[in-house]
Amino acid sequence: MGRRRLELWGAMAGMLSLGGCGGGGGSSGVASTPAAPVSPVTPVVPTLNDGEYKASNSAVAANAINAYNAGATGQGRKIAVIDSGLSDPLGEFSGRIDAASRGFAGNTSFVDPDGHGTSVAAVAAAGRNGSGIEGVAYGATVMALRSDTIGSCGTTDGCSFNTGTLATALDYAVANGATVVNLSLGGDSPAPIALRDAISRATNAGVIIVMSAGNVGSADPEIFAQVAGDSTVSHGLVVIAGAHDASYASATFSNKAGIDANVYLAALGVQVRSFDNAGQAALYSGTSYAAPAIAAAVAVLRSAFPNLTAAQTISLLYSSATDAGTAGIDPIFGRGILNLTKAFQPAGTASLAGSTIPISLTSNATLSAAMGDTAVTATSLGKAIFLDGYGRAYALSLANTIGRRAAARPLFQAIGADIRQTGGDLGAVSVSLTVRHNAFAGLPWMGMAQAQIEGPEGRTMAGSIVARVDRHTLAAFGFGTGAATLARNVGQITNEVGFLIAQRPGDTPGFDAQRGGAIAVAHDLGRFTLTVSAEQGRLAPLRSGELNPPAYATIAAGLGRQVGPLHLTMGAGMMREAGSVLGSRFGAAFGDRGAETRIADLDAGLALGHGWQAGLAWRHGWTMVPRSGLMSADATLASSAWSFDLTHVAAGAHFGIRIAQPLRVAAGGLPLAVPVGYDYAGGAVTFADRRLNLAPNGRERTIEAVWGRRVGAGWIDTSAFVRTEPANIATAAPDAGAVLRYTTRW
Repeated sequence: MGRRRLELWGAMAGMLSLGGCGGGGGSSGVASTPAAPVSPVTPVVPTLNDGEYKASNSAVAANAINAYNAGATGQGRKIAVIDSGLSDPLGEFSGRIDAASRGFAGNTSFVDPDGHGTSVAAVAAAGRNGSGIEGVAYGATVMALRSDTIGSCGTTDGCSFNTGTLATALDYAVANGATVVNLSLGGDSPAPIALRDAISRATNAGVIIVMSAGNVGSADPEIFAQVAGDSTVSHGLVVIAGAHDASYASATFSNKAGIDANVYLAALGVQVRSFDNAGQAALYSGTSYAAPAIAAAVAVLRSAFPNLTAAQTISLLYSSATDAGTAGIDPIFGRGILNLTKAFQPAGTASLAGSTIPISLTSNATLSAAMGDTAVTATSLGKAIFLDGYGRAYALSLANTIGRRAAARPLFQAIGADIRQTGGDLGAVSVSLTVRHNAFAGLPWMGMAQAQIEGPEGRTMAGSIVARVDRHTLAAFGFGTGAATLARNVGQITNEVGFLIAQRPGDTPGFDAQRGGAIAVAHDLGRFTLTVSAEQGRLAPLRSGELNPPAYATIAAGLGRQVGPLHLTMGAGMMREAGSVLGSRFGAAFGDRGAETRIADLDAGLALGHGWQAGLAWRHGWTMVPRSGLMSADATLASSAWSFDLTHVAAGAHFGIRIAQPLRVAAGGLPLAVPVGYDYAGGAVTFADRRLNLAPNGRERTIEAVWGRRVGAGWIDTSAFVRTEPANIATAAPDAGAVLRYTTRW
């Protein structure tokens, strides 16, 4: 490996020549709306992953392909290379050598007499032209600042550099708009005051500097590079570049992170493909070749995300580095290994462009069965622009973040435990308890059977108390049961035959729920019966361990009358949800303020004689969703549910058949104003109108037949059912089942 040598000038006329090896040189975004922001949900198509890219092992090791496919190549950014100059016999830098390129220290041009400067610049920014290699930032402009001492190149130790010249060149790079400065050189003495001051001026101006760690395999970077660890000089914007090999192990020759681990980053520095000042391809090793990869990564990031400050850019490079060696910041790899793919991924809290509304990159809504297979497509919703914690703009396919609740299996839910009921009358008070005896609950199903593995446990699932307040009034209180059930109890509704699957509209809130407390009061007004009921509860958890699912509460009133064989009840009610909409969960992006549903109910029963009765129940709801998140206005959803049944009850037997449609959104959706464009220059956001339709195509219908007969001290019951388009999903296969039960009091 060759050596880059620094000449450190003191106050006296004498010169001290240091033999420190700083780099080694031996052979062997977008200005406004991102043109193609990286999408965290759409796989990147490797259109630029061709032979030229694969031959560019520095770019490959840095995982640069995703940045290229996003349109970020360093365009519009200047990389200042302070070295032995630049020659371009192959035209690799055509049109991208900055007009400010020049020579210092008496050099009349920036033409490279040595090859080191050219080979370093090629790793950073060689062009993409279909042959040879491409630089990590192949769209960037190179500011070639030849700074070698005249006559020093071509020697065994390589070119030498005067630190006073370096300070001058550094000031010049800053004055001429460099984004980042590459210093693939070093020495074994500290940087003198003049150079330290120049570094301080550069970093104060927001210019990033990348320095080689050194090639002597020491535990710490070369003393010259250790200026990076002095925050009063570097202001956190100087990076020390260490070298790794093709297997991502630290190069044996590379100085390690050591005392400067906080500002140390590794990149490929072993057998790096490049070319010299004559255009001759070669493999180069040294931390001199790790540094330009990191400098180029700075240019690529800043071209894609012009809003980034220098400090944010450094923070991203460090936080996105691939961890290597000991977990965390370690004395070998420091911050880790350069990883541009990860640096291009969103970091920190994501929020919708033009707002502070947080958005999830994976899940912004989970739809309930009431919304079924509503058509949520990438075409209907498009992509939304969001900003990550660094203010970078990305496009997110909203449709890919909307899921559906796992389909319920009502038969297993109904018989998945040994349910025992007991009750009794205590004068004017009736008590009922339902107990889950966990002999089978939660155990694995083996076909249609379960096996008991553990000892029995029991807990009370539900209970109710019905009390006569006076001769005109009955009141019921319960837990784990619905208000509608209590209302039927106090309303003296008969001919209940025990349907398991097909539910009346009021039997559930319309979604899977954990019932809490409920109350119902019925008052006889003479010709009419007034019933008032209320309940509260929570949605069923989406995942195991969810402690506080969104809550809901309902209140309803009904007026019933018996006219001959016809019993008719008409009612109205309201349901309030905190954090859900008809059981669907919406994140802040779509509005998480909950909903209020106004309900109209009709319940009719017709006695047909000889124990036969026909029943009809119908419910219609109007759900108001307040404007929130992406919503451009309040929304209203229309929903409905109904059931029709025919039952027969005799002294020792009963029979029933019911057809039911569970809750289903009939019409409505959320009007959205989606950010679709973002201007980095002024922060202006472009919005487009979109609509999240919530009415499904599918329509579930459940048909259930039940039959029961008294046998001994209990009842033997059988039930068979079929659900078409279950969960309101048109393409779902029918769900059918049957169950045989024997129940007795205990």
